[in-house]
Amino acid sequence: MNLKTWVSRHPILTYIILTMTWSFGIWSFLFLYIKPGELMKSAPPISFLFVVLGGFGPSLSSLLTTWLAYGREGLQALWTRFRIGHVGSWWFALLVIPMVTALTPLLRWLAGYPVDTEAMLNLLGPGIALGLVAGLMEEFGWRGFLLPHLLKRHSPLVATLILGLIWGGLWHGYADYFALGGRGFDSLMLITLLGPVLLTAWSFIITWVYERTQGSLLLAYFMHASLSSSALIFGQTYTTATEEITWTAISIGLAILAAVFIWLFIRHSNSQAS
Repeated sequence: MNLKTWVSRHPILTYIILTMTWSFGIWSFLFLYIKPGELMKSAPPISFLFVVLGGFGPSLSSLLTTWLAYGREGLQALWTRFRIGHVGSWWFALLVIPMVTALTPLLRWLAGYPVDTEAMLNLLGPGIALGLVAGLMEEFGWRGFLLPHLLKRHSPLVATLILGLIWGGLWHGYADYFALGGRGFDSLMLITLLGPVLLTAWSFIITWVYERTQGSLLLAYFMHASLSSSALIFGQTYTTATEEITWTAISIGLAILAAVFIWLFIRHSNSQAS
């Protein structure tokens, strides 16, 4: 059995192996420069070069796996899905994740905590730039390759759960270790909440839009961009670990409620109407 045949028979496994090998291999060089948890504190500039290079694992692996399994036609089909821009009013879905994320600083303000609105405004530019880059690094993989292949074998519910756990639990979990690690149980809680729990919730919202835009990769890209942008812009500063875990859990609870509402009520209602 040659390589092309094996990849064609096992595209999902091939994609996951390539993605994790690329990203984990490059990110592991960070151990030469920082300790777990120091990425956003005292990391030398070269550390972020490894962060960015490793971050391209999902999209690069998608392109390679698509080429190996389906050849040039597969790559053309992938690019065509990225160019689909006629999605009607579904562009308004880009507001969902930022609006839910913005509820956390609003609730903190209502609870009497200090909220630095000027800092959030100053982060608009960097946040948008971060989101556009993050979407490019990842979405050709997660919604460009993995989700459509999972949907061939599973229901949207199961496919989204699998994608969310791979994206948030496996891939993002290792990345988050360098920013959040080194604090024992507190690190485990934050990595779990911000990785598999939060990103699985967001995955359900993105799948909802994906299903109703005929698999528009372009809109999935911008939804990922809105996710990353809002995470930076509306991110909060905490004084204790307990406060950080508590408000992180509240923020993620809001995301889960939004996902459940969309998935069980809006999505179900739209399905019945059609």
